Amino acid sequence: MRIKVILFDLDGTLIDSAEDIGLILRKTLKDIGLEELHPGDIRKYIGGGVKSLLEKVLGDKFKEEYVELFRKHYLSNPVIYTKPYEGVPEVLRDLKSKGLKLAVVSNKLEELSREILNRLELLDYFDFVAGGDTFSEKKPSPLPVLKSLEVLGEKPEDSLIVGDTEADIVAGKSAGTKTALASWGYVRLNSEKPDFVFKKPAEILSVLDSLGSS
Repeated sequence: MRIKVILFDLDGTLIDSAEDIGLILRKTLKDIGLEELHPGDIRKYIGGGVKSLLEKVLGDKFKEEYVELFRKHYLSNPVIYTKPYEGVPEVLRDLKSKGLKLAVVSNKLEELSREILNRLELLDYFDFVAGGDTFSEKKPSPLPVLKSLEVLGEKPEDSLIVGDTEADIVAGKSAGTKTALASWGYVRLNSEKPDFVFKKPAEILSVLDSLGSS
């Protein structure tokens, strides 16, 4: 097979954003008078999008209006400590030089995803960016994967999705793509087995060489 497109998750795959997400969550909780609910380790809550994060943290105290409050805080200053994982910019550059199409399929809001990628000077590497609000469903549904590939004009069998959670692997398998776990991220994997496990971003290039790429 020949890989023509790679779909990347964002948080925990391309970027380490946990500290900033923790800061924004603390601001949000302070605004609503529930700062004592801030978890010790934010990483295990990341991956399902803002609403999922707040639902997990707040439980029965969750209200829909808190999502917009979190979003407002985050958009006002989305990159304080957030940075690409070591080797990510170089790998993206090399992948583009090989002629591959690259996309981000995240459960983070599309506007936030784009803004963060832009501030980190990564946005230009991508042919398409999908957030959790871009389509009617988000990962682990295969829909955002399939819709992104439709936009790119590529087939699932010619694609690889790289992410750090079960949602990424399930979405990819359901859509019919090859799947890879980014083990440097906020890894949460239960029963699903990816086709590949990468210990560092540069390993993506090695796998492409073995599979063949356009």
